[in-house]
Amino acid sequence: MEKDLFSFQPGYEAEFWKRYRVMKAMLSHLHQQEMLLSGLKREQAIPESARDMAIRAVEGEISANRKVFHDFLVNFINYGAQGLHRMDVDIGFALISGVLAENRHCSLHVEGFAHTLPPDIGTILMEKLVDMAGGNDRSLPDRIIEVYKKIEGHYDIISGGDLGRCSLSLTEELFPCRCYHVRMRFPARILLEEDFIRLQGL
Repeated sequence: MEKDLFSFQPGYEAEFWKRYRVMKAMLSHLHQQEMLLSGLKREQAIPESARDMAIRAVEGEISANRKVFHDFLVNFINYGAQGLHRMDVDIGFALISGVLAENRHCSLHVEGFAHTLPPDIGTILMEKLVDMAGGNDRSLPDRIIEVYKKIEGHYDIISGGDLGRCSLSLTEELFPCRCYHVRMRFPARILLEEDFIRLQGL
């Protein structure tokens, strides 16, 4: 369906959707590698030494491919920012007992199409947001809200008042342990290093 919609648009549009399809293919390959690694770790039919060697080889390939994907993603977001395409990032994490941040998910939304990103990208963004909030203590949930308000105000201004680009959901769970579930959505530009440096100065 995407090919029918986008393949025949010239110039910038054609290149944008070409890069989008490359990104999907890279994510699919990374997912297949993760499934292979998971299967190897459960495999009991082959000798342990051979299994460990295969696991190390696949882990090394995954690590290298994630670095390549991250560089591609940064370039893709930068390229998308040149046009009018809507690209957002959605991150979810938990504050367990109010202090421990645990990444739950991170996805990229491109014109309504959602794609799960490698977990390390979500973890890096989560850690930056927690650090921007002033560290890890029991007042962190309140300071996360303040950080969100600053970032929302920044992107509302540069996006021309498009208030739909940012959102925050924060829910509290009391049992079996106190836990806050945080979900944030921002323009995908927040994944760019230069953008986050600018945000830290707010």
